[in-house]
Amino acid sequence: MPDYILDANVFIQAQNGPYNMDVFPAFWEWIDQQTQAGIIASSTLVFDEIQGEGPLQDWIKSRKKSGLFITPSKDAQEKIAEITTYVLQNYDRALGEFFLSGADPWIIAEAYAQDAKVVTMEKLVPPNSKKVKIPNICRAFEVEWLDTYQLLSELGARFTL
Repeated sequence: MPDYILDANVFIQAQNGPYNMDVFPAFWEWIDQQTQAGIIASSTLVFDEIQGEGPLQDWIKSRKKSGLFITPSKDAQEKIAEITTYVLQNYDRALGEFFLSGADPWIIAEAYAQDAKVVTMEKLVPPNSKKVKIPNICRAFEVEWLDTYQLLSELGARFTL
């Protein structure tokens, strides 16, 4: 199983920011290499979230069966119940249900089940915040998380000319 599970915003912010495919194709090639090595993955639910038209969507669609997007494991399906209970007990019901309706809890559940790390560009918010954020839920379940830049550093990525 992969060591890192990627959130949708890793792909979206990379494309819309410093790693635009036209300017920085090496980043996307690196993602492919890490996928093939079994080091990183994302969820089929993330695949479903990133639909539409555009370069990122085309890239995502072309990798549907590459191993990058994995179906939630049986273990993750068991962990999602814990996450659901926690979110509904600790957050406003409407905000909790919104969070639970997307890929985010499944990314956390997969990492939790596989002892992997979550990669997200979301930031930890104060405990009294009403927002449900991936890092806060990761913290509650002692799941490690990091952002794209920390991932690149941790894996020793080097992009040179």
